[in-house]
Amino acid sequence: MPFLRIFFIAFTLFGLSAIASAHEGRPVYIEVNEKVAGQYEIRWKIPPVVAAGSEPMIRLSGSGCKLIAGQPRPSLIGTHYYHCEGESTDLKIDLKYPGTNPVLSTLVLYRTLDGNEQSLMASPDESTVPLPGTETAWQVAQRYSAAGVEHILEGYDHLLFVLCLMLLSGTLKRMLITVTGFTLGHSLTLGMAALANWSLPPIFVEPLIAFSILILAAEVAKNKGNTLAFKFPAAVATGFGLLHGFGFGGALAEIGLPYGLQLQALAFFNIGVEIGQILFVVVAFSIYMLVKNGLATLKSGLNAPLLKPLAIYPAGLIAGYWTLERLIGIWQ
Repeated sequence: MPFLRIFFIAFTLFGLSAIASAHEGRPVYIEVNEKVAGQYEIRWKIPPVVAAGSEPMIRLSGSGCKLIAGQPRPSLIGTHYYHCEGESTDLKIDLKYPGTNPVLSTLVLYRTLDGNEQSLMASPDESTVPLPGTETAWQVAQRYSAAGVEHILEGYDHLLFVLCLMLLSGTLKRMLITVTGFTLGHSLTLGMAALANWSLPPIFVEPLIAFSILILAAEVAKNKGNTLAFKFPAAVATGFGLLHGFGFGGALAEIGLPYGLQLQALAFFNIGVEIGQILFVVVAFSIYMLVKNGLATLKSGLNAPLLKPLAIYPAGLIAGYWTLERLIGIWQ
């Protein structure tokens, strides 16, 4: 049995090595600022993961739009100025890669003269981002709830924390209540970061998030049912959620909040995060039940109580790796 456990841990670490640097997939970031009527400033920043010579050409296009300042060549960071004749209702951002897009999404922050601010996201296979007019409340609800789902499902550290909460909770009903407590916690600090601009530096938040996973994994591994975490998992999840909310705040800051609809956008981003968490819990619990029933059918020596250690030890090792990696990053 010790050999099987060691093999499982090694195999899991090997399989997850590609995602062990959680939250490193940054998008191409573009700002479009309308300076005066018909004149636009385009600023961009491309993640340095793009190899030299593979940077996309970024430009503003539309009827009557002409480049009036800035070098028309690809670069990681740059600024262009355009003048557009007429009302220019067909404005869009075009990205032209010399080869294939290295799986980078695109985030466009669009500011107009009247103070309206909108953020637009495009997937890696989209090379054109239309610049819309004022968004409706329904459009904001759709976009920010989808962004919340996407962020939690791509946030491997947050999902690993949710997995530890599941192992701590036991039953499906208790899991859903505990995960909802986690949502309430991070909603509070996320709101503070997004609306009041009160947050903690990411360089400190990220190691603490990884350390919170390590603490919870150690608590589950000890398996002492009389501790605070086992008795009141929802309360513990809410407390740790306050810390994780600052991490979500960084993601929402990249997306931005639309002018006049900040509260709605924040609420639907949180709803999207909760939907993503519940999807993860249901899928993970379903997989657990399938494995458990399969082992019972096969009458295997690997029984259900041993499934928890086989899940929590790799989680603790990965969390420990992330903690050390992010602490080292503070001094680099």
